[in-house]
Amino acid sequence: MRFELYKIFKKRVVLILICVGLVWGLFSALQPALEYTTYTEQMDKLTGIKAIRYDRDLQNKYAGRYSMKELKSLYKKEEDIYNNQEYQRPEDEDGGYSYSDASGNTTSLTDEAYYKHLNRYNVISLVGSRTFYNPRFVKDLIATGDLTEFYLGSIVRYPGEEKLIPSPDSSTPIVKKLVELYDDLQYPFKGAYINGWEDFFNTIPVFFPWMVGLIIVIGIVPMFAEETSSGSDKVLLTTRYGKTRMIRDKIAAGFLYASFVFLLFAVFFIALYTGIYGASGLSASIQLLGHCKLSPYDMSINQALIGWVLWGWLAALMISAETMLFSSLASNTFAALIPSFIVYIVPMMGFAEISPKLHRVLQLLPVNIIGDVDRLFSMPDYYTIFGSLVEKKILIVFVGIAAVIICSLLSAVIFKKKEASN
Repeated sequence: MRFELYKIFKKRVVLILICVGLVWGLFSALQPALEYTTYTEQMDKLTGIKAIRYDRDLQNKYAGRYSMKELKSLYKKEEDIYNNQEYQRPEDEDGGYSYSDASGNTTSLTDEAYYKHLNRYNVISLVGSRTFYNPRFVKDLIATGDLTEFYLGSIVRYPGEEKLIPSPDSSTPIVKKLVELYDDLQYPFKGAYINGWEDFFNTIPVFFPWMVGLIIVIGIVPMFAEETSSGSDKVLLTTRYGKTRMIRDKIAAGFLYASFVFLLFAVFFIALYTGIYGASGLSASIQLLGHCKLSPYDMSINQALIGWVLWGWLAALMISAETMLFSSLASNTFAALIPSFIVYIVPMMGFAEISPKLHRVLQLLPVNIIGDVDRLFSMPDYYTIFGSLVEKKILIVFVGIAAVIICSLLSAVIFKKKEASN
């Protein structure tokens, strides 16, 4: 097995792509961090990491989970400052506001008012808005059964996916299950400085499907096809261990390589963002994130990241298994690469307008899972299987395990049969 791993990593294209991915990831995280700007309460300008650490330490003075009474008192203080007419920025000629160039002040308050009085209450502002306004959406859901507000921005992201929203009906099983989850949700939410983790949840869904998934495909696609194209399969399959240990080692090496690549980048990104923005935000409720503001799951950002790593890892194994299958079928590496790319990338395209059912099936394939940190816990996505509702995350586990086993067995059987054809 070590020899099979060595054959993968000795290829320059694999090492180059891994290095490119790490540099890309480093740049994508560092650029906004270095451009970050804030002011102290004494109006001294700060930029970069120093500015992030100042805001983090200032706003984390109000981190934690408060009682409802305590939160209401603090939230009222924040609203009083926000609505104070003496702090408002004057309107420009177009009737709007000329907002500050500092990263934090996107309000209508002057920079002086914002940074001297309001900046420290950012955690309270976020926790209060989510805690006091989310139950209103739930109340409306119970009354109308309309899931539009809950699906938009979570399950529904792309054109045509509006068709996936069920018709309003408060008696449907989906609405009832969702309401049960909200009944178990703990209020108020737990707050902490989460700047940066919002960027993390925006970066991962793009980076992992396009970079990490393709690195896995490119590394594994020569696994069997290279032996076939060189003619070495004719010799290897006649040896004592050719049809048993060699094939087993190849499949094991494929899974180890996929696991290494996925976990390398997952740990790299989490460590990078933790190093820049701190770990305090990981304990905050996921409802503080824009993508998960209406999430019914009582969990922290840290727990969501652990969940994503587990499901993403399974997706990486699925990519490995299906690529090995195409490699075992092909006569050369290029012949295996084309179908592997097509099968991997095509499910990323939106098919909701053409066929909502097909689109739903494709959402269970690895390219739509490996970077799905923003969707997995934003809203439960239910599939109807034999008349019963099954949550997408559970379905992914069954589909993923089945795909890994079936593709692995088929790869072994197909490659073994090449002895007979030789």
